Amino acid sequence: MKRRLKKPLNPVFKPQDRYYVNQQGQWWFFTVDKIGGPYPDKMNCVDACRYYIQKRDGVL
Repeated sequence: MKRRLKKPLNPVFKPQDRYYVNQQGQWWFFTVDKIGGPYPDKMNCVDACRYYIQKRDGVL
């Protein structure tokens, strides 16, 4: 009997834990395995972080 690992369809996303704004006003996101940035505003940073998490978890 084969067991399949089930990945969640909607990955857990906690935006309060993943962002940093430096002194120049540039936004960065961070996860356990990646730091991404800089982004000019929060909206672009959030989109990039969500895209990365979904791609990493196999949703996209």
